[in-house]
Amino acid sequence: MRVNILGYWGGYPTAGGATAGYLITTDEGQILLDCGSGVTSKLFYYTQVENISGVILSHLHYDHMADIGILQYAAAGAIRRGVMKQKLDIYAPDQPKEMLNELYSPHSNVRIIDPSQTIRLAGAEIEFAPVRHTIACYAVKISYKGKVLVYSGDTAYCESLIDFAKDADMFLCEATICEGSTHTTGAGHMDSLHAGMIAKKANVKKLVLTHLPHDGNFELMKKVASEAYGNPVYIPNVHSSFVI
Repeated sequence: MRVNILGYWGGYPTAGGATAGYLITTDEGQILLDCGSGVTSKLFYYTQVENISGVILSHLHYDHMADIGILQYAAAGAIRRGVMKQKLDIYAPDQPKEMLNELYSPHSNVRIIDPSQTIRLAGAEIEFAPVRHTIACYAVKISYKGKVLVYSGDTAYCESLIDFAKDADMFLCEATICEGSTHTTGAGHMDSLHAGMIAKKANVKKLVLTHLPHDGNFELMKKVASEAYGNPVYIPNVHSSFVI
């Protein structure tokens, strides 16, 4: 799998940046994992909407779904041009209802995530696990040809993530809280120490910190996470690309 980081900011993007969005490419298709503010414009550097096998929204906060309506406009155009034969499949939690209702459109199929069920997209098996956020939110595991990517979603420290991420080849883990930062109150979020601790206990092969605070000390965050993890830790940029 190739993983392109389209956006990694928490809350709101920087100039030219984007909030949560990750493009996963297999030999059989592409998956868009979260679709935050600015993600659609970044997506089009790599692909077009008609190539997307499905969109997964970890939860229904704007920094993870703000661009979904824009992507639906692109899907509508692709369907009119005849280059997209099917509606855009969107997988999302069923709460909050008012946010879920925003997803419905004539050009999309909205599918409610059931954490007890495994789905298949782009030839990959995808599993979900509830995590500790302020609204319903899911961690996501994508398995393809013996390789495993795990995404934490937004969550406070969560012991169940250790088992869920066990031996993953790559762990995209939120690290919103940073000493000295005023970016967040911290509710439903982790710091880089927690991210490193989970990565260590889960024995993941690569840790990438995401959902970053705008006023965070990234070198400090990376150092703290790396000491807890026992391995190098990656802080993404808008050009970050990984192959697992």
